[in-house]
Amino acid sequence: MIIFGSGSAHIKTAPVRNVTCDNCNNQNTISFSIFRKHAHIFWIPVFPMNKTGASQCSHCQQVLKPKQMPERLKMEYQNFKSDAKGPIWQFAGLFLIVCLIGFAGYSGSKDKKNTEQYLSEPAIGDIYEYRIETGSYSTMKVMQVTQDSLYMSFNDYEISKSSRIYKIDKEENYPDEVYGVSRQDLLGMKADGDILDINRD
Repeated sequence: MIIFGSGSAHIKTAPVRNVTCDNCNNQNTISFSIFRKHAHIFWIPVFPMNKTGASQCSHCQQVLKPKQMPERLKMEYQNFKSDAKGPIWQFAGLFLIVCLIGFAGYSGSKDKKNTEQYLSEPAIGDIYEYRIETGSYSTMKVMQVTQDSLYMSFNDYEISKSSRIYKIDKEENYPDEVYGVSRQDLLGMKADGDILDINRD
């Protein structure tokens, strides 16, 4: 279950000069406090949203939201709010997402490059993950390499989801019988998308 929500962070509190409190008529007793909201996933802040705040008189403790402020105080508040900058950590989740996307792209590119290399330079023990004509998935293990063919031991089992192939990739599932598959046929399977991945220890 993914937990979404929102939170807020205190940005700045500072006194307002030359302003009189309408409630107690004391001057230079009002301060502004600004907060910035942010969206979060699993309590990790992803990106900032709107800023909000209030004024408070240190003498009479009256707290006013922006819509309750007298016009002059409201103008001072808007200027103060515009100048208040939020903390960088409110972008932490966004930065993390960008890093994860970049890492996934790099890993995918590297994995694709490795697969191409393993296909052109096969080695005994390579495990080919492939799609069967029925739509299921299985593996085959390289047992012998010749100039134009690979001799494979085909996994005795198949599975319905490609993401679960690892569950059947066990040494005891590969029989002693081997069958030759031409390199040309393997290239055709890769081009058709039937070879999903090639793993090498």
